[in-house]
Amino acid sequence: MSRPSDSGLRLLFVTQELDRTSTNLAVAHTWTAELARQAEAVHVVAARVGEVDLPSNVSVTGLGREHGRSRALAAMAFGAVCARLVLRRRVNAVLAHMVPAYAVALAPLTRIANAPLALWYASHGLTPMLRRANRKIDAALTASFDSYPIASERAYVLGHGIDTGRFRPPDKRKPEQGPVIGMAGRLTPLKGFEPGITALAALRRDACPEARLRIAGEPFYPSDRAYVDELKALADTLGVRNAVEFVGAVPGDAMAGFYGSLDVFVNWRAQPALDKTGLEALACATPLITNNRAYRGVLGEHSGDFLVESSSDELALGLGRLLGMRVDSRQAVVERLRASVVQEHGAPGLAVRLAEACNALRRGARPQFPTVAETEASL
Repeated sequence: MSRPSDSGLRLLFVTQELDRTSTNLAVAHTWTAELARQAEAVHVVAARVGEVDLPSNVSVTGLGREHGRSRALAAMAFGAVCARLVLRRRVNAVLAHMVPAYAVALAPLTRIANAPLALWYASHGLTPMLRRANRKIDAALTASFDSYPIASERAYVLGHGIDTGRFRPPDKRKPEQGPVIGMAGRLTPLKGFEPGITALAALRRDACPEARLRIAGEPFYPSDRAYVDELKALADTLGVRNAVEFVGAVPGDAMAGFYGSLDVFVNWRAQPALDKTGLEALACATPLITNNRAYRGVLGEHSGDFLVESSSDELALGLGRLLGMRVDSRQAVVERLRASVVQEHGAPGLAVRLAEACNALRRGARPQFPTVAETEASL
């Protein structure tokens, strides 16, 4: 279906939270600021709004969830504000961020207004709602071939959008007594914190008796809170409880300091996906160890140094090998990887690609980016 390409891009960006200090979604604020450089106007509708600092061509509408407004009232407000923006042609493209239900709700409006609808989704969660959204959107946009769980010819790989101005090497790393290993993310079994604790115990028995583990993140669901208790019990059983620090939730604007305090960061997943934490660590010039096969493209020829098999024994061996490298050799490699992350996964570059995709859809054209299937086949 052809679409008019009148004037510049006026984007409706719908997200769960807009807050530059957010623990989990500071990236939405970063993307908004960068998209504003690529668009005539950006209208953000967010369920929760916190601290914002955005250009003058950005307007923000909050749905009041941060003040305790009910889901029902927030949904009514969502429908009203989006209908006004889309049906009055104040926007000419719509991007839903990570929530398939947003795309499903917006589809009738975008169809009436003949405006393209895209969904950014980077997760393993193959839900009925995602299947439904996939049938209604004009394009799915994602970070890597294994970040979109539906084999769709309209799913395009754009890379991540890391704030590499904020995630940068520290001016000076603080000296620590013994190497500090870090892990981060929502404290849930999917993130695989048990191998980190088990590997720490093995590392302290053998190669690095003074090694410590620093874990950033917090539980969300009741089952997650029980999981944290299990992690602490595991550390007790292995005799490393005093070497494992649970630092809790770290605000988005403080995460660079967390990465900068580490000698090595562990990115561990039960299923591969190019999540942000490993990229953020590399952007801070912190060495990375991972079992996450999605990082093969990022690590390239250095995969043998940083990519390990999915067992705590292999993780311990990989950590020992990495920490045993000469510091200058290790950092030279990490600096090269950081340059690659800045180029391929920096927020400014992603904003350009997002705008290009939306503008192609406005013209009724196919975005000129590789699809999920094409990217997978090339690896």
